[in-house]
Amino acid sequence: MTGKNLSQDTNKDVPLRNDIHLLGDLLGETLKQFGGRRLFETEERVRALCKQLRTKRAPEIERELRRLLHSLSLDDEIGVIRAFSVYFQLVNIAEQHHRIRRKKHYELHSPEEPQRGSIAATLREIRQDGRVTRRQMQEVIDRLEIIPVMTAHPTEAARRTLLEKHRRIAGLLDESDGKELSARRRTELRARLAAEIESIWQTDEVRQTQLTPLDEVANTLYYFDSTLFEAVPRLMEELGQQLESQFPGVQVGDRAAPLRFGSWVGGDRDGNPNVKPDTTWHTLRLQQRTVLRHYRDAVYALSRRSSESERYSTVSDALLASLDVDAAQLPITAGIVTRQNPEEPYRRKLTYIHARLLNTLERNEDLESALRIETPKHLLSIRPAMPIIEALGGSKSAGKSCYRTGRQLWDDLRLVRDSLREAKSEYAAREVDRLMRQVAVFDLHLATLDIRQHSARHTAALAEITRALGFERDYERMNEEERVAWLTAELTTPRPLVATDARFSEETTETLNVFRVVRRALEEISESAIRSYIVSMTRDASDLLAVLVLAKQAGLTELAIVPLFETIDDLRRAPEVMARLFENPAYGARLESQHRLQEVMIGYSDSSKDGGILTSSWELYKAQERLSGVAHAHAVELRLFHGRGGTVGRGGGPSHEAILAQPRGTVAGRIKITEQGEVVSSKYSLPEIALRSLELTTAAVIRASLPHKEEEEESADRLAHWKTAMERLSEDAFAAYRRIVRETPGFYEYFIQATPVEELQHLRIGSRPAKRKSGSQSIDDLRAIPWVFGWTQSRHLLPGWLAVGTALQNFLAGTRRKNLALLREMYRDWKFFHSAVSNIEMTLAKADFQIARQYAARTEDRDLGKRIFKTLEAEYLLTREMILKITEKRDLLDSAPVLQRSIRVRNPYVDPMSYLQIELLARQRAGKHDDPKLLYAILLTINGIAAGMRNTG
Repeated sequence: MTGKNLSQDTNKDVPLRNDIHLLGDLLGETLKQFGGRRLFETEERVRALCKQLRTKRAPEIERELRRLLHSLSLDDEIGVIRAFSVYFQLVNIAEQHHRIRRKKHYELHSPEEPQRGSIAATLREIRQDGRVTRRQMQEVIDRLEIIPVMTAHPTEAARRTLLEKHRRIAGLLDESDGKELSARRRTELRARLAAEIESIWQTDEVRQTQLTPLDEVANTLYYFDSTLFEAVPRLMEELGQQLESQFPGVQVGDRAAPLRFGSWVGGDRDGNPNVKPDTTWHTLRLQQRTVLRHYRDAVYALSRRSSESERYSTVSDALLASLDVDAAQLPITAGIVTRQNPEEPYRRKLTYIHARLLNTLERNEDLESALRIETPKHLLSIRPAMPIIEALGGSKSAGKSCYRTGRQLWDDLRLVRDSLREAKSEYAAREVDRLMRQVAVFDLHLATLDIRQHSARHTAALAEITRALGFERDYERMNEEERVAWLTAELTTPRPLVATDARFSEETTETLNVFRVVRRALEEISESAIRSYIVSMTRDASDLLAVLVLAKQAGLTELAIVPLFETIDDLRRAPEVMARLFENPAYGARLESQHRLQEVMIGYSDSSKDGGILTSSWELYKAQERLSGVAHAHAVELRLFHGRGGTVGRGGGPSHEAILAQPRGTVAGRIKITEQGEVVSSKYSLPEIALRSLELTTAAVIRASLPHKEEEEESADRLAHWKTAMERLSEDAFAAYRRIVRETPGFYEYFIQATPVEELQHLRIGSRPAKRKSGSQSIDDLRAIPWVFGWTQSRHLLPGWLAVGTALQNFLAGTRRKNLALLREMYRDWKFFHSAVSNIEMTLAKADFQIARQYAARTEDRDLGKRIFKTLEAEYLLTREMILKITEKRDLLDSAPVLQRSIRVRNPYVDPMSYLQIELLARQRAGKHDDPKLLYAILLTINGIAAGMRNTG
């Protein structure tokens, strides 16, 4: 297998082409070695036929390809699938490395023209624009709050063990870029690359065991360990340096954390029965253990370097005074450092810090026994004495000096840094300052864990409780007005809702125990370990008040309750719901404890599945504007939480452009965004890529929070005209989408038969079921992830474009020329519309209806497949035509040649896996009994196509 044709001969792409060629050659050698020449020749023949089909869609070539694939044994098919799958793994590594190479090129050779989207380029543009004062910039920097939130949503098909191999290959490619390498060294690097590729070939890419929530936690912690710890201080340093360069005097506060991280992994229980209260507890312990080990190692390294002697370096009085306190609190350590380092105060101080970190780690280990749920019967009691809420007591670490807050650790490090600065040891002080930046961001909890649960669970719990209390009309039977009245009264009474000896069902008891675990975590692990409780499918004000009542039962009085508005109808009603909450006296009291900051989450995935991409995008835009207005009217600070997925159909696309496309005034320095599935690995698996990703987000948030020239050009009348047009487009798109997806007979059956979505559950890429209700045949109960993943596998990609063509065609009917000019103006001048059209265009370019036709032709009901495919193909072609009219391009992605070329050269390598998947699915579904090897082959195609298509879910 070679990669000779995967890039044009442009100067900047020559290194990428060379890398792919090298990796392809090494893979070819591996195929011959382990699969034999026959496998290599078969793979090459399949590849050649698929390339010919891309050049000329000839029936005779397609027949030859089918004959060849049909003649293969199942073992041969598995070998071919694996060859293309591994190839794409290597191509993806090479492309990521090339991104790093291009970044370095800008830094080394174009310092006066910084890379587009970087902090340097953005701040320079803002300064040159001349509309932003230093005071305005300082205000934005002071309120800057960027929170990427890691989720366990299952769209990452690659195993962690493979991701680690990918990282080593990227490192070897980086070493190979050296200009002064000897021939011997180049030979050695090539041999090491070959060894990694051999290892990948011999590694099973399909998981053999189902992931548990704690497995997902470990996968997430990998990114913090491998890249994020180091990326954060580098980002802060870059931001500080560029601010000083462009806006002298503007600074990032000493203990400011403009960037911090969140996580849902181990806290998201919506539809996941595997996330229990003890799962959340152990997740928080693992997160704390990870960050403490990093601090321990960093402090040890600093102490090894800090040999400054009192004979040659001055020491601040504050640091000397702290050493006396340390000696009294840590007498054993004091005896050691006094004897070994009598004249080295910095080393002594760092040794004390190290000792406290060890004690804190020991305390973390002791917390393992703090939560025990041995059998289900123990869950049926909510008595305060149950193990889940027992006090610790008797632990080995009790009484030892340790850190209870990140601020305590930061203050100790500050004493060292400030003293070094006073002593003019600036370089040594910088090393301590880097660690302080990490402590400010990661504290003692690493990432703030969000708790998420479906509103129906709280309703069910309160219904059972009110029945037990003898209510004539239990909570479930109350109307909204009655619920709000009762909940408000309950929140103002000091008595507990239920007696200590009350007993409830396992489900209700678990719901109550979650709040107890949250309280325990805030007391025992970190006061910042959990800040938000997210309520999925928020429909009314009572959905949030209900959570406050349940939290009050556990003694939680400061937990922030976050509504999640997901469907089109919910987004439309969100401002009204929040207004009622802001006006509720009990909720108002809770807002005061949160400094009148309200977080609101908006869901991209479910709204897109519910109403289509165009309507979803528009309703999200309007909801943000209206929510911002409601918050302002009630003197509430609003932080929007964007629940975006990896693909356009789930709100994905370039995050930098997406942030800039938000409604004016809604970012205001604050943003929270989910990072899901394969997006996490693509953005954070390599240190330089992680830094670039965080930099793009930070730069975009700063830009979106400040006035700029384009806002002046968007006059109120002009913007109102655009919005009127968008409203009409959205209405037509919504009607067309619902007509196709909801009203077309057999549409759900087509989805099941024309995609591998049913087989996806066997891939074991997540701990959460694909459906909200087991056995349901409703699109409503199907999660957005398998909905998008399935359509991507079969190359339809319809969640990213369906119904857009019909809406645009309707808009252009009649006054065609006038409305076409309007749409082109909107595309040119309105960031929101430009971003929406660009994302739809990218999805259209990735879709392939020649391949999709093959899936449709092999459906169990051929007439159904033919009928629905014809509808979808017509809509696809119409959408393509309309988008090209608006963009005024001859072909899709003409304005993005790099992406256009990447898709074109990838397609011939994805096609073989699609053809094989179609054949294997037909065989699987026609079989009278399960064949594990056949299913395994199908799973390999799913992995391979995911690697080839990149953002799959």
